[in-house]
This record gives sequence, C-alpha cells and structure tokens, in this order.
Amino acid sequence: MIKRMAIWGAWAGCWMGSLVCGQSLTTVVDPLCGLPRLGLNGTPADDSVLILRGGDDLAAVDTWPAILQLGSGDPGHNHQWFDPETRAAARRFYRLEHQPRIPLRPVPNFRLTDHQGFSHELLREGDAKLVVLIFTDNASLATTWNSVKPLQEAYAKQGVVFWLINPIDDRTALAEAAAGANVAIPILHDAAQLVARTFDATTSGEAIVIQNSTYETVYRGPIEDLCAGPGGIQVQQPYLADALAQAVAERPVALERVRARGNALPLRTRTVPNYAQTVAPLLTEKCANCHRPGGIGPWAMNGHEILRTKAELMRENLVEALMPPWHADPAHQSFANDFSLTPAQQATLVDWIDAGTPRGDGPDPLVAVTADPNTEWPLGKPDVILKIPTQSIPATGKIPYAYVFVKSPLRTNAWIRAAVVKPGNKTVVHHSLIFYGSSQVAALLESAGGLNGFFAGYVPGMDQVEYPANTAKFLPTYANGGFLFQMHYTTSGKAATDVTQLGLYLASAPPAYALKTIDGTTTDITLRPGSRSTEILTEQIISKDSLLHEMSPHMHFRGDRMRFEAFYPDGRQEILLNVPKYDFAWQALYRLTQPKALPAGTRIRITGSFDNSPYNPFNPDPTQTVTFGLQTSDEMFIGYMNVSEAR
Repeated sequence: MIKRMAIWGAWAGCWMGSLVCGQSLTTVVDPLCGLPRLGLNGTPADDSVLILRGGDDLAAVDTWPAILQLGSGDPGHNHQWFDPETRAAARRFYRLEHQPRIPLRPVPNFRLTDHQGFSHELLREGDAKLVVLIFTDNASLATTWNSVKPLQEAYAKQGVVFWLINPIDDRTALAEAAAGANVAIPILHDAAQLVARTFDATTSGEAIVIQNSTYETVYRGPIEDLCAGPGGIQVQQPYLADALAQAVAERPVALERVRARGNALPLRTRTVPNYAQTVAPLLTEKCANCHRPGGIGPWAMNGHEILRTKAELMRENLVEALMPPWHADPAHQSFANDFSLTPAQQATLVDWIDAGTPRGDGPDPLVAVTADPNTEWPLGKPDVILKIPTQSIPATGKIPYAYVFVKSPLRTNAWIRAAVVKPGNKTVVHHSLIFYGSSQVAALLESAGGLNGFFAGYVPGMDQVEYPANTAKFLPTYANGGFLFQMHYTTSGKAATDVTQLGLYLASAPPAYALKTIDGTTTDITLRPGSRSTEILTEQIISKDSLLHEMSPHMHFRGDRMRFEAFYPDGRQEILLNVPKYDFAWQALYRLTQPKALPAGTRIRITGSFDNSPYNPFNPDPTQTVTFGLQTSDEMFIGYMNVSEAR
C-alpha cells in the first residue's frame, strides 16, 4: 500500500510499490513557482485515511514525518499540492500510505480571557457551527490576521467563530499589538500555555477547525501556503478556506491534516517538578484551605495517592479555569486576598500531572493537612453573638425569603471591626444578608432588601474576614433597634432546620475611617428566552471623598460577567475590577491591596451581561423570560462596594 517518489532539484523521476484503493501519486513542475506539484488521486474508505510522508534521507524512511492526511471527502478527487519544503532540499522523497483511521477523541474544553478582558469557553459556543482556533504571537500577528480576515468576513454570518490564541506575550503587549494590526476578533491570552500544550500547538499560524456538534477536529494545519511566481504572482494553497467551505456545506473535509510550517512559538521548556519540594507546598498554600478534611472542597488533598487518582480532574479544572475559584482579571488592580495560581504555578502543576504525577523522594507534606481548627468562629470567639430562632425548611419546593428580626443587646453606640455570619446549616442556607435599623420596618426600608447595601452578609465563596485596617462600621444604639436577617433558603431533598448566627467583634477605639457598604444596582432586567448575551449597565455617584476597599458582584444563575469602572472628576478613568466569568457558586469579596481614593463626584459604572441560553450549564430554564426578583430563578444585578470616609 505504498508509493514512493524521489525528487532531485526540481524533479527527476519516481518509483512505486504495490498500491490499493486506486490511489496514485504523480508529479509535474508548477510552471509559475517552479516547485514540484504532486497529484494525489484516490479515495480511502470511511474508516481509513491516506497519509503522505516525506523526507530527505531515504535510509531513514521509517522516521519521515506525515505531511498531509486525506480523508474520505470529495470521492475521486485529484488533490494537487506543491511542497514548500523542497525549496531548502537538494532532494526529496515521498511515501503515500493507506492506514486505518484512528478514532478521534472530542477536543477538550477550555476557557481563556481575551485581549479586551472578555471570557471565552469552547463548550459555551453551542450556537456556532464551527470554531476555528489559530495560534499566533505578536511577532506573527499582523501576517496571521491578514490571512484570516477575509475568511472571518466571509464566514462569520455562517456560524463560524474565529479565535486567535496567543501563548507568548503579556496582556498589555497583546492588546497593543491587536490595536496596531486592527484585529477584529478575540485574541485569547493563554498565559500559562495550557491550551497550547493541550492541543500540542508549537507553530505560529497553525489553525484547528472544530466541528461544534461533535467537538471533533475536522482540519488542522496552516492557513495557507504561498509560492511566489514571476511578476509577483502568488500561487496559493488555501487549506483553511477549502476546509471551511466543505465543513460549512456539511461535507467531509478532504484534506484533514497538513504539517504546520510557520515560525516556532517560543514556548517554555517543560520540566518535571519535585513533588515534596514544589508541588505539595504549592497545593498546601493555594488549595488545601478548602480541600482538607471537613473543608468545603469535595475531596481532601491529604496525600500523594489522592492526587494521583484526581490528576486528570485537576488538569481539566486548570485548563477550564475552574480552580482555584478566583475570578478577578489579573490585568487590572492587585488584591490582598488573591488566592489564584500564577501562570507559572499553573504550568508547574500541569508539568507534574503530564509527567505522570511522580512521587519522588522525601516525606509527603500533604499528610499534615488536617481539619481546620477554627471551624467554630474563624476570627475567634466574638464579643457579641446573636442567634435567629430555629427555622424549619421543607424537603422540596421554592421558599420565600425569610426575614427574622433580632434585637440588639448593645446599650451604647459601638464601632464594629468585624461581623461574621455563621450559617447553621450550609446545605440549605444559600445566603444571608443582615441589615441594622431603629426597628424591623426601618431596617428593611432603609436597605431596600439589600439593594441599598447591607451591614453583614454570607454568600457562597465569601471569606469572613476582619474589616480593612483603620476602618470599622458604626452601630448606633436605638431603643428598639436590632438586626434584620434576610435568609435565603433552598431545599435539599429532605426536611432540615437552621439557626444562623451573627458574631460581632467590637473595636477597642473609634477608627480613623467609617466603613459602609454601598452598591450600584438596577431592577431593569429582562432576559429573552434563549438570549446569549443581555447587556446591563448601572452607575453610582460617590457623594463624599472616600476610599474604596472591596467590591463584590452579585447575580444569579444566568449572571455571566461584571466590570467596575471609575470615571474621576479630573477626566481619568480606570477599571477597578473585571470579572470575565461570574460564578454564582463563588461570590468572592475582592479586597484591593491598596485602597483606591474616590474623590467626591467620581462616577462608578458597573456593566455586565446575562446568559439565558441553553449553552449556559447553570441555566435553570432557557425557555423562560427572566426579570428582576429575589429567587435564584429570577435575576439580580448588584455591584457591592465597601467604602470608607474620614471621620
């Protein structure tokens, strides 16, 4: 099943072995570019392919790399092809093989943030017919975009999504290069090079075409090959254009693989990290706080053996940007409570996983990971503890918000340095917001049920921490004052009870700055059934000179992203927080490393979007029109901010 051809200089002759399936291999010299043009004529069966291999050394025939792979598309097609690599070769040999088709595995899911700070995830492109990935770097960006642009313009309205992926340059340089080349499609930043590694992409300009209905690769190779002829005439081999035309027409792609020949991407060298010295300490620092016995993680990282069994899951979570659950865009601001993995740390873990999770020598540091000794109160015993009466939660059904008022035991004005909300039963407590007022009615009206801020709160993923340094919240004394607990319960399949508590930590002296929680919000929310992206905008004007300490987005299951921007009175503007992919299960409080000064008159713009499509895996029902409401089947759009003012 082999046919061989030898070429010296331009062309000199060929010889052949036995052939089956009617394939043939012929050659002529292209009259324009002077390179040999091969004719590959044949149709493999559905379960087989034709592979063309080539090399310069006839003695090393068994090591010749694959140059082309033809599938069963276009029966009887005579594929004409010139080999650009013959320009640098004194002679060239070819071998045509008929081989069984290796079953394709679905391509892995991944998520990356683009040069403008928007998130893109492969499995959420469900309404696309094809997704085209093209790997590049800034050095090749302009050339790559010039080749891709006509295809993007031709196929964008036919259900084809184009993504450029840059695993080399930093976000700032990437954004500048995109602007300089007038790139009109997303350039995804593969900072840890995990996607490039997962797809084994090593060459700039290599394209991968993914059939979205099956998540299989239907073409992989260069965008095109060009051969310059006399008078500036360009002879083109439009690989990607041909593949898109066939795939969009729902025909099998004839030329499935072409060897990539662009510039090598300067990827980092892979290593095999030491488990005891590097991997285990990293996991202890970044992951074991949740993944410990009794922690909120679904399994405990308490030894090498469990990591070995969970290695594939860990890799998937890293590539999909699911873990660690920190969602702030690193391109904007620095956060004191940032527990994310740096790109280098992500690469270290994947290096170790891809090497087979070697145990190595030395003691296992993860054996020391035990249950958190501070599970009762993470900040120690509070000065004041308030409890709500026992609440009964049914096994099933939708539960209206419960409002429970607890009178304050304090008899004098107080400054609070921390307030910790401790759910009594996390299996049914979705969240709790606590308001303070002169009466139950006053607390509810002044807070507008959380739309005007809150005194204390608990939501999934939020750390219970002390307020920022030199700040405290003021608690005035009222004759009938107290705390109104807003309790959002969800059913768990069996009847349950809950006694949520509030712990108050009193400041020993009045602070320099008074802390309060404000927000930007809107109730003008209408999501059409199946809508992929509904944009939302709200603004908040800062009335007094303030310091911004923390921000926290709040939406429900259809929440997709949120961004906080400041527009200062002097004309400056900046992004304060960008959350490209909001996660309802992990509603973090993002604390700035350095508080941000907000002069009076600063306008805080909060923008975001909702995904009510069936491609949102968390969407309860994409067939419903969704409006503002308190239940998680409804939607909210609130950007909370903790700010302080000088006393």
